[in-house]
Amino acid sequence: MTFLEDLLNDLPGLVSRMRHHDVRHLSLQDGTSTLALNITANPCQIPQAQPVAPIAKSEDTPVLSPEMGLFRRHGLSDSQAVRAGEIVGFVEAGALRLPVTATANGTLGRALVGDGSVVGYHDVLFRIHPDG
Repeated sequence: MTFLEDLLNDLPGLVSRMRHHDVRHLSLQDGTSTLALNITANPCQIPQAQPVAPIAKSEDTPVLSPEMGLFRRHGLSDSQAVRAGEIVGFVEAGALRLPVTATANGTLGRALVGDGSVVGYHDVLFRIHPDG
């Protein structure tokens, strides 16, 4: 395995340790491979969100990555109808395979990242277009 592949396998543990020690930026380099991690906030320190008005029907709804890792498609085609909560992909973080779920009912847009691409926490992976 390469330096980067080893780090990607250990990514959940590394991110957990960064959050535990409140480390917000980390850059690792080995020869020509470089990995830079930036954590904008510790989820344990984020205040509870206040209720927000639903997104207007005319706007696209983003589908966000649940964690940092490798994005994997779920076999759904672009322009396929989806329901809120339906699995539209996965993010692999080490041994974990976390589901990416539709955030609204509508039509699934094309994937904004390629299968096997490295994604960050809350990166936009898809957009769901409202029906009607």
